[in-house]
Amino acid sequence: MNLKKHGINKRIEIDMKSNIKFPGLFLVLCILITGCMDSSFNKKININNIKSDLNGFYKKFSTDYLNEEITVVNKDIIGWDGEVVKYIDANNKVSRCTVIIYGEDEKSTSEYYFIDGYTYVTILKEYYTYPIYYSYNRPIDIMYRTFNEAVIYDGMIYKLVNGEFIKKNIEDIKMPYTSLQEINEAIGE
Repeated sequence: MNLKKHGINKRIEIDMKSNIKFPGLFLVLCILITGCMDSSFNKKININNIKSDLNGFYKKFSTDYLNEEITVVNKDIIGWDGEVVKYIDANNKVSRCTVIIYGEDEKSTSEYYFIDGYTYVTILKEYYTYPIYYSYNRPIDIMYRTFNEAVIYDGMIYKLVNGEFIKKNIEDIKMPYTSLQEINEAIGE
């Protein structure tokens, strides 16, 4: 009788150990899967790759411009006091756009560089000490300037902060347009 109890107790111990192993294994597996998912969703944009791409872009753009392979088109923005300057290459592809918007007490100049797979954007804002229309005879004094850099990649916006591109909302960056399509709509194309 004592042996039967011992055999039954042994089987209960084995079943308990396997029941404890399964939830523990399941928990570890869930943690691993969650960790892998986070790393695939948080794509990091390498600033060195961006700089390298920009250097290549500038070299090609300068060469094409000097060889008169770039067409420059200026158009007014509909409903705003501003303009868009498009730089179109020999393949009829827009390679760069400059968007200038004048406000009552500021001027915003955004440069869009359309590089394969993403758009690099610089935004320079100049804030005046008084509205431009206040006195046309007096030179405009710039109170201060702000400069931001961003990358539009996979429908997301990443702002350059302390040497790293950080994912941001468009409201945080105050970018006038987020795509060539939006720019084209603003000038009626």
